[in-house]
Amino acid sequence: MSSPDPGPAIASGLGRRSLFPIQSPYFALVVLFSMNLLNYVDRYVFFSSGPQISRELRFSDTQFGWLSVSFMVVYTVASPLMGVLGDRYSRRRLLSSGVALWSLATVGTAFASGYYDMFFWRALLGIGEASYGIIAPTLLADLFPPKYRGRVMGLYFLALPVGGAIGSGIGGYFSSHSDWRNAFWVVGIPGLVAAVAGLLMNDPGRGASEGKTATKGDRPNLAEYLSIFKTRSFVYNTAGQAAVTFALGAYAVWAVTFYQRVQGMDGSKAGVWIGIITASAGLLGIVLGTVAADTLLRFTRRAYLIWPGVAVAIAAPCIVGAILDSDRTTSLTFLFVASIMMASVLGPGNTVTANVVPANRRAAGYALCIFLVHLFGDISSPLLIGYVSDLFGTPTVAGSSLGRMFESIGARVTPSPTGPTNLTVGMLSVVPMLVLGSFFYLRGSRYLPDDQERARLAGGNDSLAEPVFH
Repeated sequence: MSSPDPGPAIASGLGRRSLFPIQSPYFALVVLFSMNLLNYVDRYVFFSSGPQISRELRFSDTQFGWLSVSFMVVYTVASPLMGVLGDRYSRRRLLSSGVALWSLATVGTAFASGYYDMFFWRALLGIGEASYGIIAPTLLADLFPPKYRGRVMGLYFLALPVGGAIGSGIGGYFSSHSDWRNAFWVVGIPGLVAAVAGLLMNDPGRGASEGKTATKGDRPNLAEYLSIFKTRSFVYNTAGQAAVTFALGAYAVWAVTFYQRVQGMDGSKAGVWIGIITASAGLLGIVLGTVAADTLLRFTRRAYLIWPGVAVAIAAPCIVGAILDSDRTTSLTFLFVASIMMASVLGPGNTVTANVVPANRRAAGYALCIFLVHLFGDISSPLLIGYVSDLFGTPTVAGSSLGRMFESIGARVTPSPTGPTNLTVGMLSVVPMLVLGSFFYLRGSRYLPDDQERARLAGGNDSLAEPVFH
């Protein structure tokens, strides 16, 4: 039964005793935020240390692209299995075990001495990330009632810009003033503390915030899992998120290298500026997304997909300016605006996933979303950009009519530790993906009201008459 208090829902499952429970949903929010924060700190430490790692270990752009997404490949492959486990077994234990493994793999990165052992440690991260990345949003959806989910998801995803800024700063500092390996010790150890804290959280039960406590009889079968693909707003939202993640992944991996190699910034300064942009634009974007979507909701129940469609349409031309403008200040300004727009879709997009998938399939819904988003998003883009950068750096391709066309708009060949490259051409691949993303969001908004109503009824709480996105 839902709490009469307008705050977090206290369902019938909330009072059940579990191992080491701390009942407050806000404690769980802090712990889950901390886990997400450390995850993005680790990612950006590796990205911002990339030029130094590549120089020391002699990695080509293609090799560094593979290293940058190796954890995401494993994460994506493991996600469907973790989604099924997350709908059936102890979410606290799955989550904490995964974070502990992720932390050990982060520390292991510091011991890498070549391509294959580096690949092993970075790939191992993906198993740990698959646990909390899927389970954390489902816990938040059960701890907080539907009308607060947009705000809670926005707070949770603030970890992306804050963690990205901290990671860029740590990676840039240690790469410039010490040994890049020390950065991974600094990041890995706190993750073990977060893993222990995860065991202290309370799990209110699946469906708690909708007034329903799931039982073993509610466990979905294969047909019910597959029915998620019939939810059209889910499919279009996932496609839109994949397009945005393609662009975000590209800049996460290659931005520091791009501004060093193409714009001539030194490593420390590039890391600092990308960190500042990531943090400030991310914070502003997530706040903007929450406010804009809630404001639009007064006029249409399609708001949580209309806003992402508009935001991504604004981001696309700004990305063109960021890549091609030779003035460093103007380029960073374009990147800042584009980053705000792309960050603003995170809260609304993830809230849609929670609201259109029934509670007993929610972990699987997030797992499917994560699998597709990363497969077509930030797994593909770093690899594609690294390959295209190396390809258009070769004399044959650079001298072709296509290579000369790109050169005429400012995409020139530049030197790298392993030979000539054209990273500018590679980065331009994000633009058509953003155009597609805008289309997917706007198309999906047509089906959102009906899909959220079906999920609400399937959740067993017919008393919720208000729009669940409010």
